[in-house]
Amino acid sequence: MPVPKSSESGAEMKKSVVMCALVTGLALGPLGGAGWAAQQQGAATGPATARVAYPVGEVVSDAPLHVRRKPTVYSGVVRTLRPGQRVLLNCRARGGWVDGNPVWYRLQNSTGWVSARYVHNHKPVRSC
Repeated sequence: MPVPKSSESGAEMKKSVVMCALVTGLALGPLGGAGWAAQQQGAATGPATARVAYPVGEVVSDAPLHVRRKPTVYSGVVRTLRPGQRVLLNCRARGGWVDGNPVWYRLQNSTGWVSARYVHNHKPVRSC
C-alpha cells in the first residue's frame, strides 16, 4: 500500500475540515434563529418587542375606491382611496361579491373594508 505524501494528506485534511464545517453550518443554521448578525445590527429580541408586519395593498381601480364600514357594497362609505394609493391590510374575510370576488380586506389603522377585486396585495394576508 503506497504511503501518501505529506502535502497530499494536508490537502485531504483541509477538504475534510471544510466539508465538516459546511455540513455543520447547514445542519445548525436553521436551528440557530436569527443568529449573531441580526443581534449585531440591533435587532430586537423577546416577545415584548415583537412587531407585526402588515402586508401592503395597492389600489388597482381606475376610479376612487370606497372604503366601507362592513365587507359589502351595501354598507356605508367611510372614506375613499385614490387609484395607485398604498394601504396596510390587517386581514381578509369573505363578504359581498364584487365582480366574482367575495374577498374583502380590513384596513390597518382605519375602520373600514375594501374589496379585494380592486386592491392588489403584495404579500399574503391573514384571515380575520
